Amino acid sequence: MEIREKINAANEKALSCIVESDPVWVDILPAGQVVDGLEDHMILHSGPPIAYENMCMLHKRGMISGVLFEGWAETEEEAVALIQSGGIRMDSALNHNTVGAGTGIITKSVAMIVVEDHTNGTRAATFPAEGPFQGGFCGWGLYSPEIAENLRHMREDLFPVIREMIQRRGGLPLKPILAESMQMGDENHTRQTAADLLFLKQIVLDILKTDVSKEKIFAAMEYIVNTPRFFHCFGQGAARSALLAASGVPYSTMVTAVCGNALEFGIKVAGLGDRWFTAPAPMMKGRYTSSQYTEKDQLPWIGDSCVVECYGMGGLAAAASPIVCNLRGLKLKDAIAQTREMGEICIGKNHNFAIPNLDFEFLPAGIDIRKVLKTGIEPEIHGGMFNHDGGLIGAGSARVPMLCFEKALKAFAETYPE
Repeated sequence: MEIREKINAANEKALSCIVESDPVWVDILPAGQVVDGLEDHMILHSGPPIAYENMCMLHKRGMISGVLFEGWAETEEEAVALIQSGGIRMDSALNHNTVGAGTGIITKSVAMIVVEDHTNGTRAATFPAEGPFQGGFCGWGLYSPEIAENLRHMREDLFPVIREMIQRRGGLPLKPILAESMQMGDENHTRQTAADLLFLKQIVLDILKTDVSKEKIFAAMEYIVNTPRFFHCFGQGAARSALLAASGVPYSTMVTAVCGNALEFGIKVAGLGDRWFTAPAPMMKGRYTSSQYTEKDQLPWIGDSCVVECYGMGGLAAAASPIVCNLRGLKLKDAIAQTREMGEICIGKNHNFAIPNLDFEFLPAGIDIRKVLKTGIEPEIHGGMFNHDGGLIGAGSARVPMLCFEKALKAFAETYPE
């Protein structure tokens, strides 16, 4: 069999991990129990691996917050000293079966949403949103007495109710929610408005049936209802669990991860396993939340939530959500054109996601490094703009740097010479 035939067969196998995936939310457990390889005195972060001294301020602050959260130090000064002495091991979240959205701070005590792919037999864990609370630990790398109290409240008061609910019902399939919400205006990266409502409809009666007090039920429901984009972490878990199954498929040129740490942007490729291929992190283009912000206020790309793009959501699904593209001043025809352009660099289509704005054609899926280089089309991915000091200051998109694909294809040729 010629190498081209081997690659095509491998890519069909890798793509099937996405298309045939069956992600199911099954539990809420501490990260130390569900994130593979997460050890004591270890903190995960978003983006490719990076040394503490090279981190942006948000990541450095997140490392310090993680140390304080776990009680490994009592003051910021002690936390910095512990980190700089090598007493804390740091690693990329995407080197494990998890996702580091935003700053992506994950330690052993962080509560995680557990998603099992019943087709592929893989499991991923993602941290839940911290409610309407202003500022947060995992996605923002913040820590304060108020944030600590909110985390305690979530762990002791809210999650036991939600965990009992999900265990009573035997899990919640996520693909039907993703499929229907993308026919209702979500692209499931920047926007989850429909998904949130569909999710709530699925669980509301089951929460009411839990054997806990009315006050605790109300508190859990209030947390879910009042948290914007609550479903976002579940979409990330669905994508990650499928892509984990594709990782390591020999000869496959399908992209299995994309992410940034505000300094570098990196990708992984199925046939090359856990190797990183990086380039300078790109800036996003879009609309700011206030006229006071300009590009100088914005960090280069930071965060792992763009892993959903590898699953076929976000920028690849722009046609499903013209309202998201409107945030960048685009029209419906532009959103459709973006999805069609992304189709030129993908292995195939996902028959689960038929989109009205495409006359019910299916969305593309499976970014192929070969097609990116052949066409010169860089994947366009959606996301939020982070301020240097923290906080979201807008939403938009960026192109994954071509250099990532050039490095990956060179490594692929060296790994698979024939």
